[in-house]
Formats: sequence, structure tokens, C-alpha cells
Amino acid sequence: MKKLRYQDFLDELAQGTHYGVFIDDTGSPGLATADLGLHPERVSWVAVIVSPTDMRDVLEQFPEALDELSNLVASEEFHFGDIYAGRREFRGVPIAIRFALFEFMAKIFRTYRFPIVVQTFDPDSLAQVRRRAPFPDAVGPFNLGKPTDAALFFLLLRVKWHLEGQRAPGVARVFVDEGYKKNGIAIRIPNFEKVFADGLICFARSSAIHPIQLADFAAFCMNRTQLLLGKAGLSDLDKRLLEILSPIAWNYINIDKFLGSLENWSKPTREM
Repeated sequence: MKKLRYQDFLDELAQGTHYGVFIDDTGSPGLATADLGLHPERVSWVAVIVSPTDMRDVLEQFPEALDELSNLVASEEFHFGDIYAGRREFRGVPIAIRFALFEFMAKIFRTYRFPIVVQTFDPDSLAQVRRRAPFPDAVGPFNLGKPTDAALFFLLLRVKWHLEGQRAPGVARVFVDEGYKKNGIAIRIPNFEKVFADGLICFARSSAIHPIQLADFAAFCMNRTQLLLGKAGLSDLDKRLLEILSPIAWNYINIDKFLGSLENWSKPTREM
């Protein structure tokens, strides 16, 4: 039996023959936001979908972007939670430089218009869903009674449905940031083989599979924006971050959008 290697998968992506799907989780911020009904134990998974033609550009340009990053700061990866907080390698880096990194990545998302798919569960919402539409307690290694597992599995379903609906359907290589499973582990879902190449969900380090860092950005932006929406007032830094991130709100294809004024901040209104 041929041994599958992640480098072979990257070579496929570089040839423009497959979609790339890159997934990361937001974790739990540990904060309840009553105004928006955000549960403190919520877990969100975020997928960034890159088309076959754009996949070649991404793989060619990402190493160059990382080289530029390492020239600015003592880091070889974009970790946007650390960039925003100014911690670890970004400790002591001026806020202007850190926000410039957000502007750089936001421009990439605006240019390529990567679709972003989101799935969130918390213990309460998962229990409600299971009462309305009972489904198995487990599918393969996914424990569908746990928000983390259920959110990842249903995110994969959403990505599968999205790809099936494209005018130019094709198979995708799927990579998830390590954590849920160790780097190098792959889960095979035979029923997904027509959409996910070899039916595989691959877990990897973002230092090796660079486009996972796109999902890191998308996950951070969604989570931080949700938290800011629950604030009664915004600081100047909050406003600047929202100015940078607002144009990519339309990349998120399955979550509600809100309209709000940064100058006269009040509870935003929902864009239908």
C-alpha cells in the first residue's frame, strides 16, 4: 500500500488540481457576552476555502510573506492572537507594525475573496439541536455529544455541501491545525471521498502547512469581532481593528452580518 505524504498533497495543490480547505478553531474565550447571547463554553471552527487556481498563488507567495514577517519581527509564523495581544514573539512590537500585519492579511482575503465557513456549538445549543433532530452519538472518532467534536464534524459537512454546489466541482485536500489530533494524524471518512480527496481530514502544524495560517486569521477575526460587538463602547484601537476587518465580513458565507457606526457606537443592527 502506498504511504501517503503531506508533501505529495502540497504538490497536488501547487499544480492547481485540488481545492485547499484549511481549518482552525477559535477556542473558547471564556467570556459570556449577554447582549449577543454568546455562551462562555462555545467552540467555533472556521474553514477557509481556496480554489485550485488560487491555490498555486497561495503556496508560491506564502513563503515570501513569512520571510518578510521574519525581517520585521522574531517570528516565522502569523499567529494573530499573539500579534493582537503583543505577546510571545510579538512582545514589544509597536502596535502600528502589528496592525500592519492585520492589514496585510485582510488585503489578501479581499483580493482572493476566500470563502469562509463557520460552525459553532456550545453545550446548550448542541443539546437543543440533538433534541430537534436526533443523530448518532458518534461518527468515526467524532463524539457528537461534545461541542468541539460536533462543531468540527458539522463544519466538514458544511464545507462538503459548499464544494458540491460549485459550478466547477472538484475534490479538496483538507488540513486542520493540530490540537484536536496530533500533527501527522489523518481521519478517513469514506462517505466524503467524492469531495475530500481520499476521504481524508489531515491534521498538521501551521509551520509546515502554511495556509493553515489563513484559517488562524479568519478564526481570530470572527471571535474578536463578536466580542467587540458586545461592548458598550469602543476604544480607538477597537475602532481601528474593526476598520481593518470590516471589509472581509462578506467572506464569511454562513453567519449573520451586522451594521454599526464606529463613531456613534450602539448595539449594531443585523444586515439581512
